[in-house]
Amino acid sequence: MSGEAVGLLVSVRSAQEARAAIEGGCAVLDVKEPAHGPLGMAGPSVIREAVECGRAAGVATSMALGEVVDWTNGAAANWDGPSVDFAKLGLSAMRQHVDWTVRWQEVRGRLRGVRDWIAVAYADATRCGAPGVEDVVAAAIGSGCAGVLVDTWDKSCGRLADHMSTKQLESIRSSTRDAGLLLALAGRVSMADLPDVAAIGPDLVAVRSAACSDGRRELAVEADRVRELVACLEGASGPAVAWRNAG
Repeated sequence: MSGEAVGLLVSVRSAQEARAAIEGGCAVLDVKEPAHGPLGMAGPSVIREAVECGRAAGVATSMALGEVVDWTNGAAANWDGPSVDFAKLGLSAMRQHVDWTVRWQEVRGRLRGVRDWIAVAYADATRCGAPGVEDVVAAAIGSGCAGVLVDTWDKSCGRLADHMSTKQLESIRSSTRDAGLLLALAGRVSMADLPDVAAIGPDLVAVRSAACSDGRRELAVEADRVRELVACLEGASGPAVAWRNAG
């Protein structure tokens, strides 16, 4: 590990959780609805309220917008969401489409209010019919994304480390760094996992379950748990001051 700061992204599902994540010191505030899937989109009012909390606190903001297959051209064109720093679209069921990169970029182009896009590569891509991680990284580099999130699609079938080796993740880190892209790692990352995940050198570690009461993603994000995660990350790297002022 080079000693570079690794920030904590916390996914929240309400303004109340947003305030808890901010109080705990998150670097990026991400809004999603976990009941709707790994990148489940929250309701428009929830997104707006949470993003406003992040903006008022000077914290970078992000939102999950579901899967590409969830969007028709009309729905994407009519989207009127808030302005955010980053947004993510999943690529489940897209591997069967030869032109999946074209469709992905079309939807991105129609969704307004996003400053930068984060490509999502599912480590368990075969379970959901998504393109492979390496293919998504290559597409992210070639289509002007700001970064890549490596995550798991099925939260019931293991952690990130159960699907990808440290060597594979280090290779992804090297590719994204060479291309000037951010890298975020997620997939049921626990407190115990943080030192090993931070050692790979991502820009962000993304969590929800680890920040929730009893480590259960369906329960509420708690400020004290976020604070513990931030302290653990900062012990493994350095203070993520730049991230906290990126919004």
